[in-house]
Amino acid sequence: MSSYLDETASQARFCHVLDNCTPNPLLFNSIEFSDREKFDYRIVTLRADAGLTEQMAEIGIPVRSLGYTSRKNAFGALLKLYSIFRKERIEIVQTHLMDASLIGLMAARLARVPVTIFTGHHSSETPLYHRKLLTFVDGSCGRFLAKHTIAPSKQMRDVFVRDLKVPERKISVLYHGFDLDGWREKARQTNNFRREFDIDDKIVLGAVGRLYRLKNFENLIKGFAKAAADRSDVVLAIAGAGDRSGLQRLVDSLGITDEVFLVGSRTDIASVMQSFDVLVHPSLAESFGMIFIEAFALGKPILTTKVGVAPEIIVDGENGFLMEDGEPDSIADGITKILASKERWKIMGDNGIAVTERFEVRKTQAVCDEAYLQWLRKDSRYFG
Repeated sequence: MSSYLDETASQARFCHVLDNCTPNPLLFNSIEFSDREKFDYRIVTLRADAGLTEQMAEIGIPVRSLGYTSRKNAFGALLKLYSIFRKERIEIVQTHLMDASLIGLMAARLARVPVTIFTGHHSSETPLYHRKLLTFVDGSCGRFLAKHTIAPSKQMRDVFVRDLKVPERKISVLYHGFDLDGWREKARQTNNFRREFDIDDKIVLGAVGRLYRLKNFENLIKGFAKAAADRSDVVLAIAGAGDRSGLQRLVDSLGITDEVFLVGSRTDIASVMQSFDVLVHPSLAESFGMIFIEAFALGKPILTTKVGVAPEIIVDGENGFLMEDGEPDSIADGITKILASKERWKIMGDNGIAVTERFEVRKTQAVCDEAYLQWLRKDSRYFG
């Protein structure tokens, strides 16, 4: 296999391996704003196309699907990936999520790909399931299969070391990047969210995320019910895909049907968030927490648990508040505190906007690009 150190090689051949083939804004931005003169990208997904191919065609990146439908197809997928890596002489493989990481990293090792990278996405959640096999398998991707592990926050790095037993020397903290101008442009699109729910004159506490246990929306609703019991001017809006029936029953049982709105999945989420006064994020785990940067970019104060990148960017009273934990009482206390700080929301929002500049995608991707090239220069010595 040729080395990037070879002066005749103009681009490093780079393959991202993903579980799903759905549109992926984070990956799209990382490729679009990378130094395309130095990297020759392609994407392989395990599962059938569901919109990613069309999205990546906008920036000229080929996407192939392996037709993976269950783990019964794992061996076949491994052989296909091995063939792709060998035939196309791939030099860097970066994997995303569990199945893609296990299969992709094993295939890369067999194909003697110089640089193999495991990315921490949902690994922050793994310890919370208390399943030894899951913890071992997830940790093995970073411990044994990959040469390098990317943690998108310091907290994710600590989880890798403490819970998944990945050696710290193998971990690099590389932050996610955001097309801030593009996000703000989407937020400026005409939106009737407040009118849609007849909350034009209300203070809107907003939450965004998929409706499942670790997002902790049940406790958010309970905490809101306690904090806003004597307030007629405050509502809670929760936007996210998933089954709303259980949360709706809780809302009805607490007698706050007119104060809590489960608005479902939204295609206009940027402009919906622009309608919020405060972002509330009660999650129990995040590897990074993209929602923090998205909310700050729109000048919104944040109330959140101490998850993902939040402890690195949120300073109590300056741009939001950190809650002690995700229990209803802590959430209620946090809501009370943020509501009492209403006169400072504009200043908090401006401080949040200032934070986002370090996560502008051109800056973060330049750091990632340099890390990839350094790893390639180092690791290629063993495969030249």
